[in-house]
Amino acid sequence: MEKETQISVFVSRATWELLERQVRATGVKKGPAARKTVRRTTMSTSKRTALLGFFMASLAAPAMAAEGEGAAAAVAPEKPSGEPTKMLIGGGIGPALNPRYKVNGKTITFSDQFQGATDTVSPIALSLSFGLALNPNTFVGFDGSAASQIGKIAGTNTHVQISNYFAGVTYFPWETGPYLRAGAGLSSFVATTGSQTESSGGLGFLLGAGYALRVVGGHHLSIAYTQTWQSYGGSSATKPDSSQFGAFYLGYMYRS
Repeated sequence: MEKETQISVFVSRATWELLERQVRATGVKKGPAARKTVRRTTMSTSKRTALLGFFMASLAAPAMAAEGEGAAAAVAPEKPSGEPTKMLIGGGIGPALNPRYKVNGKTITFSDQFQGATDTVSPIALSLSFGLALNPNTFVGFDGSAASQIGKIAGTNTHVQISNYFAGVTYFPWETGPYLRAGAGLSSFVATTGSQTESSGGLGFLLGAGYALRVVGGHHLSIAYTQTWQSYGGSSATKPDSSQFGAFYLGYMYRS
């Protein structure tokens, strides 16, 4: 015969009333009825607990997934755009190095022209360039430059200038850093003394090299040296046959 063990438990009022109704309806003693009721209540409670856990998990899953995606986005490194450079703009200023021209076979430097002059300014060179990319290393476009000096000769304002308006090519062997430049096109020589101006037009070409130091984004500081030669197709007593000048530039370059 199975041995019965008596236990004491605390139950809620609702469970006690359910037990009393079970005893009155079936006439079963309280011991078996209590075990059956407690087992039913326990199973019902377990089911409710499981359903509640499943519901909470279903609510938490989207939030956890979103948090995981946010963390992955924060950890993932920024990808480079990979867009190639499309355009180049640059300019510079610096000393014009030994600018000179030739008249009737005689070479005259700017220094000779302004010898004994007063209020003189040393020869200055300016450059301006613009190019569109053929590929990441090569740009073609406009290359302009000029060498100029002013002063007073015998009290008369005097100005001499050589100007170039070239189609140019700029080539970067490694896409940044050092570069080479060449150009060819129209040139002019202008000498102004007081109100009188003499000018000559011709053709010229340019060779040069430089270095572009990246500062931030597409912005660069640049240094460059160029040498240009001009021919004006014959000379007279006042008009030159040819000219040339070198220049060292400190400037700015933008690549976008």
